[in-house]
Amino acid sequence: MIPAWAGPYVGLPYADKGRTRAGADCWGGVRLVLAEVFGLLLPDYGDAYPSAEDRLAVAGAVAAGLAAGWEPVSAPAAGDLLILRIAGRPWHCGIMVAADRFLHWPPRATSCIERLDSPQWARRIEGVYRIGRTGE
Repeated sequence: MIPAWAGPYVGLPYADKGRTRAGADCWGGVRLVLAEVFGLLLPDYGDAYPSAEDRLAVAGAVAAGLAAGWEPVSAPAAGDLLILRIAGRPWHCGIMVAADRFLHWPPRATSCIERLDSPQWARRIEGVYRIGRTGE
């Protein structure tokens, strides 16, 4: 079941390095949801990469960001961060809205909710992480 809070985030536009409802990249969208819904204020990281298309720089920012208090979890829950590999690198992220679904901002598209076990995404899961609290 998809929670009511997720609906208003579906269909928002993608914008490289965007951090608002007017447009966001994948991290900007996750950051926006975590702030507005969960009250978690996270770093911008916009200065860590020249463009969201720069996969190597984004992968470096992901690694640095995860080292800042994110803990891996094996049972995803709403509000957890999902990291996905694209072209072999941890380059894309989304936010879990349920144990089996996530919200994300695909490049050059609008935000959407997809199944974690879909053929497109299941093989690309790098990990699911939770900030500030550990456990399942």
